[in-house]
Amino acid sequence: MEKQAEIELRPEDRGDDYDAIVVGSGYGGSVAACRMSTAGIKVCLLEKGRRWKAEDFPTDIWKIMSAVRYQNQNLGIRFGPEDALFQLHEQNDSLAAVACGLGGGSLINAGVMLPTPIRARRNLKWPKEWERDWDVCESSAAAMLRIQSSSVKFPIAKVMGEIAEAEFEANIESSVKLSVNFDVEEPPSNPPRPEQINSCFACGNCLAGCPYNAKNSTDKNYLISAIQAGCTIRTKCQVQSVIKNPHGIFQPGGISRKRRWRVYINEIDYITSDWVILSAGVLGTTEILFRSQMRGLRLSDTLGSGFSCNGNNLAYVAGSPAPLNGYGLNRKQLSEIPFQDRPGPSISSSHTSSLGFTVQSAILPRAYPYMLFEGITTYTWPTGYKYFFHGIVDRIKRFIGLGLSQSIILNAMGYDESNGKIMLEKDTDKICFHPPQDPLLPRKIMAFQKLTKKLGGILFMSRYRSTAVHLLGGCNASSDSSGGVCNHKGQVFDPKTPATVHAGLYVCDASLIPCSVGINPSLTIATAAEHASRYLVQDILEYKNKISASVAAVDQNQFSVAGKNLENDNESTVLIKETMRGYVGGMPCTVHLKMKMQSENLKSCDKRSWFVGEPHPLLRGKAGGYVVLRAIEKDRLHVIDGEMDLCVVDGRTPYTQYMHYRLLLAAASGSRYILEGKKIMNPFQFALYAWRETTTLYICYI
Repeated sequence: MEKQAEIELRPEDRGDDYDAIVVGSGYGGSVAACRMSTAGIKVCLLEKGRRWKAEDFPTDIWKIMSAVRYQNQNLGIRFGPEDALFQLHEQNDSLAAVACGLGGGSLINAGVMLPTPIRARRNLKWPKEWERDWDVCESSAAAMLRIQSSSVKFPIAKVMGEIAEAEFEANIESSVKLSVNFDVEEPPSNPPRPEQINSCFACGNCLAGCPYNAKNSTDKNYLISAIQAGCTIRTKCQVQSVIKNPHGIFQPGGISRKRRWRVYINEIDYITSDWVILSAGVLGTTEILFRSQMRGLRLSDTLGSGFSCNGNNLAYVAGSPAPLNGYGLNRKQLSEIPFQDRPGPSISSSHTSSLGFTVQSAILPRAYPYMLFEGITTYTWPTGYKYFFHGIVDRIKRFIGLGLSQSIILNAMGYDESNGKIMLEKDTDKICFHPPQDPLLPRKIMAFQKLTKKLGGILFMSRYRSTAVHLLGGCNASSDSSGGVCNHKGQVFDPKTPATVHAGLYVCDASLIPCSVGINPSLTIATAAEHASRYLVQDILEYKNKISASVAAVDQNQFSVAGKNLENDNESTVLIKETMRGYVGGMPCTVHLKMKMQSENLKSCDKRSWFVGEPHPLLRGKAGGYVVLRAIEKDRLHVIDGEMDLCVVDGRTPYTQYMHYRLLLAAASGSRYILEGKKIMNPFQFALYAWRETTTLYICYI
């Protein structure tokens, strides 16, 4: 047993002064957070999802339905909680599945850890600099993830080994290495305590999250090490955008030094730091950068290009007479079935074809609704009476308690063209994607059919051209900004000149990988993150040494969080939404604002000033949103810093009150504008002019 530290926020660590902010906690973010924290760097990790303990993972169909968020871009349909464990994105003829939670994809993947194939490393897009220390970084990642292989060959591996021998070359061992603990088995009579890592019970439920705490997901190694070294972790905290800190604008009191970056949690609140490491996954990181680009951050034109689905395709085989044991077990069944006869971990065998793709058999978790795989999202092969009778027999067996027929999932991976595209639609402000071309798709389908014929079952093939769980690219590593978004270190290019980078802005996740890798990419992603983290730590330490004297002189109170509500405190907050329409320079202008009035302003205000002309603190707040002003910019102008005061009195006109707005606007072109506006109100004539005065805003912009 290995002890695991509790993942929680320490009260003394809840300040907002951080050297680095990591966004995301998968195989990229967890590595970066660990390496920086252990080097003595003050790190805060922000995770969109929640923390999942072993007992929280869904174990039946009803529980898993509440842990899924589905988004159909074609129909505009979205349902399920935003921080759901399973995030499904349907776009045209493709389906992408990603994870959301502290630990990222490591929570619900099979934990297969295979070294990066030579074919991928010889790809022309592969950064040559990675090869200098790739093997060392790969060994480091493997050690941290504690990859192991099982000494037992489970039924599904035996069957697949026999029937695949004629179809595949055995250039990959049938028993793969996994980030799963295979120490001496212990009885599952009681749920495991959170601080313990148990031995695998071979239940086959890995793809729904391990309910026995036996998987070495990143929250049990990299993140634990980071926390023990002082890293602060904030869950349920989704990042919207990253922008350069606008020094000296709307900032009172002569600051000698300010952090370089702002990380926006929403349209108003942000955290400042000198380094930002984006590790929110392929879709998440790309979306953050697109939103940042709309707020003036200069990025390469290749952002979103080079998207790969790693040649992913899925199929489901049911009704086989072979002893596959391909369905997950519950606790009662574990006590009745010997260890060697259980399904095993989700994937325990892998077979690579000489044609250039890999097929792995996987166990269907007990929580998955099998009907989705039998006709709802699939089509059958062969068609005809066999499928009809299979359906009847299968349902009769299930009704009388005999369980389902023998079935397995087939997962194919290969080398697609890595020419997919990720975009952010301006109208809906939502991410969308087009999958890459996959020239090997017909061969994979043919291989599925041959395996199904030998298994004697029915093949349910995915209706989607691409069914992907291994997303790569979108922020590709390259030698300059014309070929990718980042360099081999993960530093984001500033396209002002080809090799210039934005100081302190990094990408460290699967979106760096510039091509498909042909096998499970988890170890490849962690290896690339290890490589980037070496340069990242060196960059930070050198910078801190140069400015250590000035850092010590900076007032810690200046590193503030607008609104200070990131910890879900009990401060009362009033949110106001306002839309104003009119004309500026003869052109239509629309202002969409979200304003936050928070009672914490009382703490920093001298109450005696309320009676000497100063406005009440509850009438002052922060503003966010955007402005549509075609006379200046064709795209939206986003508010990156806004203040408002609902009641200002000028001593020269004591019977007139003003509502003041001061907004710092950022355009996608990189230009910034200051918009100042006021509403003029006369309380003694309020009844006569109330509507006109409260709806008329006089503005000027610089």
